[in-house]
Amino acid sequence: MLSIDIFTCYAIAGFGSLIGLGLLFLVQTDQPRVAHALNIYRWAFGSLGFMSLAAIASGAHAPLIAKVIIGFAGMGVTLLAWAFRQLNGRRTLPMLGIGATLAVGAVLWGAAWLDDRNYVAVLSITFCAVSVGMALDQGWLILRSPRGHLSEFCLMVLALVFSLVWVTVLWHTLLVPGPYPAHWLHAPPWLQPVAGIGFAVLPLAVSALALSTINARLMQQLRARALSDELTGCLSRRGLRELGERMLALQRHQPNEVAVLMLDLDHFKSINDRYGHLVGDEVLRHVTHVVRDRLRDDALLARYGGEEFTVLLPIKHPQEAFGVAERLRKAVETTPCETSTGPVRVTVSIGVSFHCPSSTLEEDLSKADSRLYLAKQGGRNRVEYAAPDC
Repeated sequence: MLSIDIFTCYAIAGFGSLIGLGLLFLVQTDQPRVAHALNIYRWAFGSLGFMSLAAIASGAHAPLIAKVIIGFAGMGVTLLAWAFRQLNGRRTLPMLGIGATLAVGAVLWGAAWLDDRNYVAVLSITFCAVSVGMALDQGWLILRSPRGHLSEFCLMVLALVFSLVWVTVLWHTLLVPGPYPAHWLHAPPWLQPVAGIGFAVLPLAVSALALSTINARLMQQLRARALSDELTGCLSRRGLRELGERMLALQRHQPNEVAVLMLDLDHFKSINDRYGHLVGDEVLRHVTHVVRDRLRDDALLARYGGEEFTVLLPIKHPQEAFGVAERLRKAVETTPCETSTGPVRVTVSIGVSFHCPSSTLEEDLSKADSRLYLAKQGGRNRVEYAAPDC
């Protein structure tokens, strides 16, 4: 049987994490969502980097050092799960992400005072819960996304394999009592060398895939900026036509639909008249930021003209479009624009239509505009939605 020193594998994982951390610090972006995900990844690899302390683990101090680095490893894995969500466009409240990370560390370090049997049980349950949750969440995000990058699918596979390892470790822990190894990986003999090698190469694999995903996101944004509106940074009308037609052409070959959302700022003329056009520009940029921050990366956001915005949104089911539109409406309503003259309350009306294979982009926009008109007539600050009529 292959003999692998688990402490060496831990140390390699730690040094690999530090290399990944260094690579992530070379990436710079002014895109808020990607920048936020990058920061979480850096904290994750920084935590995993403490596994390099396993290089000094020897003799009677080895079990204690292992407990210390396992706590940091648990926090690092939790941070990776958070970073996955952020990069896939799913918002997680910072306090929730930080709280979950600290809770995992506290549980693992607190369990260090228990006897060996209970410590190994807590360790196995904690890593099993975190890894299975990460695999399910990553899988759900990727499978719900109409178009996923290859690196995202690879990350999903890695998360799935990682979770299967810990499910097996938990099963072994519950059925087989000690003796417990100094490295605390209480796994079946055949799994220990495989898991050890996997842990050693995992950080570098994750960092490579994360960098690939980030690069894909940045390339998408670079292409979009070439067709962007100068004031708001979202797509211009020309960019909407070019990229929108391309999106509709791609969707004809996929079992998905495209929702068309037309947004209009309520009473925007009165904002310009009361506060001036410079404040009006601030309001337009603010609404763009609020809307863009709550859309997936595969959605197209364009300034259609004046205070009107358009969103093309690939969806799995029509009902998703109403949920997204309502979420955008509430976000704008509950997030006042902080301007140079003080906070300005803004609301939007939204019309929702759906692309039909036989219709053009202009026809889809016209249908969404008709729904927007009904929303305005119905009192503003509302969503007007109709089921697909293809």
